Amino acid sequence: MSVAKALLALAPGAQWSIKDDKIHWSDTEQTQPTQEEIVQKIAEIEYTKEVEAYKEVRAKAYPVMSEQLDKIFHEGIDAWKAEIQAIKDDHPKAVIDNDTLNSRKSQALFDHQLQEYTKAIARLAQYVVADGREEVIESRATGEKILNEETGVVDDVMGDFVTALAIDPVEPTITRVAISDDLDADHTEETIENPLITQDNAERAEAQAIVDATPQPVIDEYNS
Repeated sequence: MSVAKALLALAPGAQWSIKDDKIHWSDTEQTQPTQEEIVQKIAEIEYTKEVEAYKEVRAKAYPVMSEQLDKIFHEGIDAWKAEIQAIKDDHPKAVIDNDTLNSRKSQALFDHQLQEYTKAIARLAQYVVADGREEVIESRATGEKILNEETGVVDDVMGDFVTALAIDPVEPTITRVAISDDLDADHTEETIENPLITQDNAERAEAQAIVDATPQPVIDEYNS
């Protein structure tokens, strides 16, 4: 819902939809806002909502209109004004502080970049499907203890454990039937790159682009 509100504010009247947390932009007149613009707009909307929370509290504190009119009739307009002013004083108007707003937007952008960088690094760390993966074996403590007679210290008993199974590389290409617009034509076969490799390469390229575009302060925070 926050993304939807941000899009409505950034691109009023634009045509789009959200499915599975992904934005599907169908508007031809307005350019789709970037993720950076969206997260900053969300931060602005949330801060504005916090600032304007006094309105709802103040509205609930006001007497119903019939009681206000009754007070005016019996006690006069000055008494009514005094009561309303007291409520306003108890729930003063709040205004947006630009420094706070800019700080909120900057933090939201930083958090978004850190999240995206973290996901991109994790994606790049995955094995390349075209190459497969060798079995990974690590030496770990077995939970047993043994006395080291030379040092007199009780040491952990270590053992080799498989932490990642080997995965064979996928076939580099696949053969598929080429569909022709001519229904009477004979079907032919064509060889194309394995779609699993194509998808893996595309995802890795996207992740690398995110890493390359990440500001250094965000990278430093990730490494800290």
